[in-house]
Amino acid sequence: MGENDRDVASAGQDTQPAAAPVAAEFVVAGVAFEHPIMNAAGTCKTLADVTALARSAASAVVVGSITRDARAGNSGEVYWSGPGGSLNALGLPNRGISYYREQLPAMVDAAHNHAKPLVVSVAGFAADEYADLARVAADAGADLIELNLACPNVWDGGQQKRIACFDPGQTEAICAAVEAALAAASRPAPPYGVKLSPFSDPEALGELAGLLARRSGVSGGPRFVTAINTFPNALVLDDRLRPVLDVGLAGLSGAALKPVGLGQVRQLRRLLPERMDIIGVAGVQNGRDVVDYLAAGARVVQSATAFWNRGEDPTVFGDILSDWIDTKELAAAQAAAG
Repeated sequence: MGENDRDVASAGQDTQPAAAPVAAEFVVAGVAFEHPIMNAAGTCKTLADVTALARSAASAVVVGSITRDARAGNSGEVYWSGPGGSLNALGLPNRGISYYREQLPAMVDAAHNHAKPLVVSVAGFAADEYADLARVAADAGADLIELNLACPNVWDGGQQKRIACFDPGQTEAICAAVEAALAAASRPAPPYGVKLSPFSDPEALGELAGLLARRSGVSGGPRFVTAINTFPNALVLDDRLRPVLDVGLAGLSGAALKPVGLGQVRQLRRLLPERMDIIGVAGVQNGRDVVDYLAAGARVVQSATAFWNRGEDPTVFGDILSDWIDTKELAAAQAAAG
């Protein structure tokens, strides 16, 4: 590990991050990151969470997803981890728009005080909700806004909510509403992008990518895609043949989802114009995972399962960063040796 790289990897253990040059390749929608590793949405909801992650080695802080109304999330057991993968069914727990309208400026400051961008993930149940939340994030000074069009774990009256990204019409309506809201923000609007579920139908993925590519060509359109959210409606049974999570069906995540995530990133990189960047998510737990996602076409990566499996200990991002640096150096040494 090089001397400068070691300084970056150890930055999360101190109050202030080490000063290090930002590599040009770690840029999403014009926002630069010191390195490619950060948390994923779902792992950070409060000012205390933001402060802890800002002090870590993560290159940015992703807060959310946030919704207009406060949500307790799903009840009972909502996370399970086993050999090869994990399930989660959090159900978007968060404190709602009033809390974030008040606290997001302090969250932005907490991240910026440690030289980290703040990304806000927003989720709604109608286009106007996404628009309202995006406006709050923009007015607070967020650096990027991620529209969560992909949460599979929201239930209402026993019925599972539709996943927005699978409906091109709904996706377009949400994007249009958000773009109008951001144009009216009290300060220059941050770029926005969308988080997608995994698509098993390549034609459907191509249709959605075409929609996003078209909208990205106009001022204020989407600038990045986050791929992917969990694979919907997975099931694991315990020794008594009962679901391990109280909601039964849940989102598949972790190592089991990494090949799917890589495939989605590779397809999206081929489908989207170069002006749109890609954030890779799914099964990022070590340095090789980071290398793989960058090779597939992602600019940066996010991780949630590794954080949860570590007991929500932010030092996991420093460990992934150190392992990534070592992995890069080993690959370079092997290449030099022929």
